[in-house]
Amino acid sequence: MNNFDSLFPNFTARCADLKSLLMPVAYLLLVTGMVSSTIAGHRSTRAVLQSLVRTIVLIIVLTQLVNWGNQIAVITDTTVRDVLHADPSTVYQQYNQALQAQKSTTSQTSWWEKLFNVGTSIFEALISGLLWIFGLLASIIVFYAYLIQKFILYVGYALSPIFIGFLAIRALNQIGTNYLLALAGVMIWPLGWAVASLVTGGLITFMTDQSFLWNQSLGGAAGYAFQNFIGVAVLGVWLIFSTIAAPLIIQHAITHGAQAGAALISGVTSATSTAAAGGFIAAGTFGAGGGVAGAAMATAGGLTAAGATLVGSSLSGSTYSPTGSMITALGQMRGTSASARKGEGDDTTTKAQTPSTIDASGDNAVQALLRKTKNPHSPST
Repeated sequence: MNNFDSLFPNFTARCADLKSLLMPVAYLLLVTGMVSSTIAGHRSTRAVLQSLVRTIVLIIVLTQLVNWGNQIAVITDTTVRDVLHADPSTVYQQYNQALQAQKSTTSQTSWWEKLFNVGTSIFEALISGLLWIFGLLASIIVFYAYLIQKFILYVGYALSPIFIGFLAIRALNQIGTNYLLALAGVMIWPLGWAVASLVTGGLITFMTDQSFLWNQSLGGAAGYAFQNFIGVAVLGVWLIFSTIAAPLIIQHAITHGAQAGAALISGVTSATSTAAAGGFIAAGTFGAGGGVAGAAMATAGGLTAAGATLVGSSLSGSTYSPTGSMITALGQMRGTSASARKGEGDDTTTKAQTPSTIDASGDNAVQALLRKTKNPHSPST
């Protein structure tokens, strides 16, 4: 795929022009900040030296921000890809490597073991196909994530003179600090994929565990199939969720000091509860006669939508969880009923109903309606 500069060849130059246009504003803010700091310090020698040193440092940051920012982004990306080997798009290769490592520890000697291994290999090939699809989707998401990262960085560089100038003024210092922290968070977006790869590796290890197959029985094969249905369901949702949300979680951690691990655990919980339902549906399809192919299609059918739902809730600041939503709804129902009971107790004109007068089935209301139809002048009750 093409990179950002080849897709938008003039965008970088336009951003550079905008930055050059805003440079005088930055210098004006720096001079204003230096003068105000000197006056606030009663024009002492120490205040003059401090404001002078701070102004020199800010000028260096102003002129070198683009070079430093690009180097940080390149170093982070290279470290994540080449050193940590954290790439969401390579989940298919990671699964096959882990599977081959598991199989290399076992050897088939009898004809039954070799025949049993053929059926297992067909099933694992279908799982590999699903992971290839998820990896392809992740690679597309990663490609567009890099495009968005470059766009945010270039626009951030273009507007940086104003906010670097804010750092020289005490009243606006916090605004400039938050701006640079947010820009630094965008530079290290790939670090979020490195953190998410830890969970991805654990899920792949779970899926390739061959403990169920040691007894070479139909029960072990069913257990191994169910294990992989659950694993591929959780991995599919987690891959979509983490590929989009993990960089934003890292950025939020830089700007607000939030715990990235807690946010990712919340995503894992939501992904697990959502994907467990997909795994049970797949297992039901398999048991109902749909076969391995039908179960695999049932697993993949709803996971992309489920992952997109989790990502949407994460981007909107919500920690969606089906279990949590149910508990919240029950709590609201309980609170409503308690309020209603309290209102009934406070109302002195309300007459308490006995069990004999409560029309739970609606029979009394029907009889009253029939009497009213036959004799319009009769009372309703």
